[in-house]
Amino acid sequence: MKFKEVRIQSFRNHTATEIQCAPERNVLLGNNGEGKTNILEAISYLCLTKSFYASSDATAVQLGREGFAVSAEALSDIDVSYEVDVSYSKERREKTVSINGSVVGDRSSVIGMFPVVVLSPENGTTTSGMPADRRRFIDIVISQSNKSYLQDLIEYRRVLRQRNRMLFEARGRQAVATDLLEPWNENLIRRGAQISVRRARFVQEFSPYLVDAFVTIAGRGEEPSISYDSSITADSSPTIEQAQDGFRRELEHQRQEEQKFGTTLVGPHKDELVFEINGLSVKAYASQGQHKTFLVALKIAEFFYLRERCRETPILLLDDVFSELDAQRSEKLLALTSNLGQTFITATDERRFPSVANTKNGIARYYVHQGKVTFAKPAVFTN
Repeated sequence: MKFKEVRIQSFRNHTATEIQCAPERNVLLGNNGEGKTNILEAISYLCLTKSFYASSDATAVQLGREGFAVSAEALSDIDVSYEVDVSYSKERREKTVSINGSVVGDRSSVIGMFPVVVLSPENGTTTSGMPADRRRFIDIVISQSNKSYLQDLIEYRRVLRQRNRMLFEARGRQAVATDLLEPWNENLIRRGAQISVRRARFVQEFSPYLVDAFVTIAGRGEEPSISYDSSITADSSPTIEQAQDGFRRELEHQRQEEQKFGTTLVGPHKDELVFEINGLSVKAYASQGQHKTFLVALKIAEFFYLRERCRETPILLLDDVFSELDAQRSEKLLALTSNLGQTFITATDERRFPSVANTKNGIARYYVHQGKVTFAKPAVFTN
């Protein structure tokens, strides 16, 4: 997948920006706060229908404007063209997604059509933050490669909210009746078991990609690993039936505690993705450099995993990544991006990119200042 042109209107500090994208590496240069990351965020909207770091669409609207619009001309690996449009209205509090002029009723159906991998400073919590940060990582990757997983996840979260509301309203008063919870329990168990089994399978599928990416970035000598710690089953490769039975037992075991605290205490929303280097927890024991290396390896592994599962080359967004890496790792990552399809890179200093200093077909440098792209080398696409 490649974007040939990206158009941004009333988005953050971009009033009206048009970028003719290069098919390989696109380097966005400028000082902090000038609008480089906003371009990557706009691309995120086109691929995921949402920002990769902001939780509210309204915050992306330019000050004094009533809404934003981002659009692009995209070209798939087999040369199928798409016109993608995402707009948001503050007044209606409504987001609209269109593909080839037709409004998409279910926005989740877009996820995976235009696969994307994002590496930004906000991703740092993936290795060092809370379990929710690692669950977010695994959910985004699987959702882009598996439509049924995304639907299970959406429905699970809906049922979880309803069940938690019932538990919370009963907290401190009469215990919630079992017959009232039972319909929610069964749906939660069914969807939750599907999620748990798919996550466990993903970990097994993803591990070889992670090891290969880690060696590419850091060389040999350290062994990375990834495992899934489920709250409903101890089996590393559970069947759906085993996951359902385990979930049902844990809900019954935690019934009194859930009624005491007014919330659901077990399920995929409580699970953990465990990262290790040489058998030691990355979160607890890794150095700052190891955290950075592991995170970059995760994202490179994500790229190759999605490329195979989606049968489409993901777009790679690297936001201020090279300032976080030493020179050796920066060069390895930069060399790697030359073979990873279309990449968008933000940076404050072009001297960190000596290998792309000499412009050539397929590579472009852009200078971003106060929400305007003041220079761009024309792109060259060959079909």
